[in-house]
Amino acid sequence: MGRLISVLVLTGLTSLLVPVPAFADRIVIFGATGNIGTAIVREALDQGHEVIGVSRNPDNFSYTESNFTGVAGNPTSLESILEVTAGADAVINAVGGRAATPEETPMAQSAHAFTRAFTQVGDQRPQLVVVGGGFTSLGSREKLIEALPPAASEGSPFRALFEGHWVAYETYLASDIDWTFVAPPLSIIGFGNTPGEDVRTGEYRTSTEGFVYDADGNNIITKSDLAAAIVDFALSGDFNQQWVGLGR
Repeated sequence: MGRLISVLVLTGLTSLLVPVPAFADRIVIFGATGNIGTAIVREALDQGHEVIGVSRNPDNFSYTESNFTGVAGNPTSLESILEVTAGADAVINAVGGRAATPEETPMAQSAHAFTRAFTQVGDQRPQLVVVGGGFTSLGSREKLIEALPPAASEGSPFRALFEGHWVAYETYLASDIDWTFVAPPLSIIGFGNTPGEDVRTGEYRTSTEGFVYDADGNNIITKSDLAAAIVDFALSGDFNQQWVGLGR
């Protein structure tokens, strides 16, 4: 496992091919057809990794790269996870979706399925990177609930979506598998209504204690840099068994 890949680095007017060690050759991405998942797939492909994109309907994939394979899979099914991730060096879980209760959300259900699956495979388990919710940066489920927008009323699927991220985090926290729980910023350029151009710089800042703010006091990142950070964690194993917040 592991190989050298070359990354083109621009320094002023000079371009250099710099060998970068990669610790994962095969990356399995659940939620690969979603907005964030699509960006993660693109980042991993551009780095030259073998990418397995997972969807309930793999016919939706349109990638032509030889290092991409689309497969059918269910992130809430133990059997499906074991089948799809066999031989993987890293797995990224970028699933979303609402439900009647936090515990029934795909994020929470997949957390239970992943922890069971990777506990079962023991030392052969891959590194798992989970794309969680930005409100988990508040540090507790109670604070998360207090900060929710008015539309996330009690008992609504919208509120269950937010709380489902916290339920998933607690599930991973109680497990002994190799996981990293990533909290994206509340503002993501290239996603939603956040203005700006989605430029990939490959630069980002991290915190294991809460929100990451830039010099202007904004908790923000581009979608492409978010994807770059997620793939970095999958390759390096940084922040193993930790929650980590991101920002530029």
